[in-house]
Amino acid sequence: MADQLFAASKPKKVPHLRVPILLKITIPYLILSLILALVAAYVITQLVSENVQERFNKQVFEAGKISSELMVRNESKLLETLRLLANVQGVPSAIVSNDPDALKTLTLGIIANNQQEAVEFLDDQGSHVLSLRHRSGYNPEDYELSTGGQTLFSNLDIVKNVLAGKSDARGDKFAGLVTIENENFLYVSGPVFTAQNYLAGVVLVGRSLPSLAADMHTQTFAQISYYDPSGQVIDTTLPFSYNLPQEMVSQTVSFKDSSSTQRDLSVADIAFTEILGSWEVRGNNQIGVLGVALSKNILVETSTASRGRIFLLAAVSFFLIILVGINLANTITRPLLQLVRASKKVADGDLEIMINPQSNDEVAILADSFNTMVANLNQSQKHLIQSYDETLHGWANALELRDKETKDHSDRVVSLTVRLARAMGIQGEELVNIRRGAMLHDIGKMGTSDDILHKNGLLNEEERRVIRKHPQEGYDVLKQIDFLASALDIPYCHHEKWDGTGYPRCLTGEEIPISARIFAIVDVFDAMTSDRPYRKAMPLGEVMAYLKTQSSRHFDPNVAEAFIRLMDSSGEPQNA
Repeated sequence: MADQLFAASKPKKVPHLRVPILLKITIPYLILSLILALVAAYVITQLVSENVQERFNKQVFEAGKISSELMVRNESKLLETLRLLANVQGVPSAIVSNDPDALKTLTLGIIANNQQEAVEFLDDQGSHVLSLRHRSGYNPEDYELSTGGQTLFSNLDIVKNVLAGKSDARGDKFAGLVTIENENFLYVSGPVFTAQNYLAGVVLVGRSLPSLAADMHTQTFAQISYYDPSGQVIDTTLPFSYNLPQEMVSQTVSFKDSSSTQRDLSVADIAFTEILGSWEVRGNNQIGVLGVALSKNILVETSTASRGRIFLLAAVSFFLIILVGINLANTITRPLLQLVRASKKVADGDLEIMINPQSNDEVAILADSFNTMVANLNQSQKHLIQSYDETLHGWANALELRDKETKDHSDRVVSLTVRLARAMGIQGEELVNIRRGAMLHDIGKMGTSDDILHKNGLLNEEERRVIRKHPQEGYDVLKQIDFLASALDIPYCHHEKWDGTGYPRCLTGEEIPISARIFAIVDVFDAMTSDRPYRKAMPLGEVMAYLKTQSSRHFDPNVAEAFIRLMDSSGEPQNA
């Protein structure tokens, strides 16, 4: 027996790797790369200079346009973070009460997620409450905090405007440059209002110009420079600073969006052309000049004969690449696509899916491993669900050991509830949840005293009040179990009535979940047709007549009709 178990658990042998997928891809493209290298060498020897200035000017213009868009995008991101911070619940009260610790707790996550470098909170008098500034070179969530004592921001126009309640054509937000410890920041400021729409204070979100310039340089491959209105360099990615003549500043500002100004630079014997544009924030607020510089490239042109040869060679090369690439891609991706489709089915809950490996490389090993993994998941899921259901059954049996009058009641109502649910067209996972809910419908009685559960007679008013707590108590116990989240309707709502006179929540009509409406009639039926300490089981005909009278009062009329139909068609004693 032990040998059989060992053999069953022994892992399946992994197929031997015969043709690596790396080899399949590398060899064809190595050949194509050699061909293209020869073509490129030939092309380079045939090229001559052509349209140098025109092409270069186009590149410079495109770099300047992209840089301007990046500036707008950065300002929008600052505004987005500002709005998020101003609308976080608790921030206005934390500013009013001058509570920097609460402000940090409420806002640090948002600031770190949006990767903002500097955020300042001021009260309605412009006094400093809290600063959060990112430590350069540290983790994204690592911020340096300072509280109180700073007066720099209260004297800024962008703060005074907010405190004065000013607004322009674009709203009540303002932007401007601020120098902090010899480092320049672009800040956007805006108000923070209380729930009563009173000004609680000001929030400023900023980013340093060196960081902004470095980011723009990375995305445009251009050198970025910021100049103040006098032409002095504020920040630049160039190794040397080159101030602008005042007349060039004036010309750039006067042109604005209509055209751009250019100038030539020489940095470390490398020739640059710099395009200059008006640097504006919040629409028309002009704070300086933005410069975007590119090094001059040597462009070449080909002769007419060379163009023909280049075109022919390039066409043949690209045709071969496309042809080989399509065939190679189909060969490689076909099993991968099969694996992707199977993975999606597994993600949707289908654990019966299997893949038929059609190759002899790593993909085949992956497919085989996938099949093994899915099979193991399927088996584990079945074992887990079986264990869950056995545990639930054990809970129901434990309740019956306490409440002798409901002996075998759980099994009967579970069986009949499932039959009625099927008759009403319910199936699949919903039917499984109904079965589990029916099994645990009275689990809340575990907390009810034996004096009440075992009382030989009718309950008094206080005892009825206690016993009516069991749906809520059952819900409170089961809601903490994620596995049973979809099976809570019956334990919680099986004593609700169609006309709203039930408990614990006095739900009416279709406010009551369908599973609880189905179970309610089964529960009453079983109680009336079973012996109890304070009465004998009632005759079946009398019970069915009572259930009919309770349609549209205690029970959903559609459910009552389906139940009566089910009883009429079964032809057997239902409490057997």
